[in-house]
Amino acid sequence: MPVWETLLWVVFAVVMTAVVVFSIGAVGYMRRESRLYSAEQKLWLSLAQTGQPVDGVLRSLRMHPGNMTRGGSRGQTVCAVVLEVDYADTAGTLHTASIRTFVEDALVPRFQEPLKIVHLRYDPRNAASVAIDRERTPLEIPRVS
Repeated sequence: MPVWETLLWVVFAVVMTAVVVFSIGAVGYMRRESRLYSAEQKLWLSLAQTGQPVDGVLRSLRMHPGNMTRGGSRGQTVCAVVLEVDYADTAGTLHTASIRTFVEDALVPRFQEPLKIVHLRYDPRNAASVAIDRERTPLEIPRVS
């Protein structure tokens, strides 16, 4: 085998190794980011039963820096957002929460309204554990069956 052909195979192997390593890293990053934004929905499932309801005031909405989207529960597109919310617990203590969650793309403009009231549920033992009350403030448009 000529030297140039061996060199070509070495370059090919290096490039393919870099592509595989980059792809594995990208998939790992996307899975980690998706887990961060999906965690709020899991918290909601537990707080729906035991959480204390409270109204909060939406201070701001930030989209994911990479405009991350995924398929929603009914095939629609949901966007990763961070909601900055102020709320007071039952003792009257004011709290600020950054809630990472997914919101259906058609509903994102509703969350951009200034000082919008959002319904929350929080853990009375840990007021920092807060989730959007999906029964009163839907994050997805209900579909007709």
